[in-house]
Amino acid sequence: MDETKQALSDILCALDGQDYIVLDTETTGLHEPELVSIAILDRNETPLMDEIVRPGKAIELNASRITGITDDLVREMPEFPDIYERIRELISTKLVVIYNAAYDLQVLRNTCRRYGLPIPKVNHWCAMEWFARLYGVRNSRTNDYTWQKLSTAASYFAVKPYGAHNALGDCITTLRVVEAGLRKARELRPHMRRLL
Repeated sequence: MDETKQALSDILCALDGQDYIVLDTETTGLHEPELVSIAILDRNETPLMDEIVRPGKAIELNASRITGITDDLVREMPEFPDIYERIRELISTKLVVIYNAAYDLQVLRNTCRRYGLPIPKVNHWCAMEWFARLYGVRNSRTNDYTWQKLSTAASYFAVKPYGAHNALGDCITTLRVVEAGLRKARELRPHMRRLL
């Protein structure tokens, strides 16, 4: 089976029939990033959470340029411990789809450590790793699949990006990309059902 067909089979096995949620974060920047915004969305595009929080460190200028979230904007916002329990409850009960799961989960771990909070266990599925295999571009140096931006995945499936570099907007775009992937997989493999 070629990689495209395998990737389409994989999304069916992972997500078809699952009541998953989608998560995205925006951060303080690249150096020991902490959460400044988090959104969680259900499969019906209903926001379960859409919060801006005041981090324990300054937001890097480049991050502010990308997200529009500044130190002034977060000054009166709640801190992470104020929303931690809601986050933990949402992400500990369902499969969590994330575009670039390794990064967002590291941000969550970094933020929990700053406040001495337990790091939640997250059953996750990385849409970026899946799309890299579907897209099929390999890094000639490492022979791994090259990760692609969310905007590339959206373009591939003719999904209009919804508010790039905004946690809720990126959740919506990720959900639409994943659902488009599921539709394509069902069309190509109508006989296949999710493995139980």
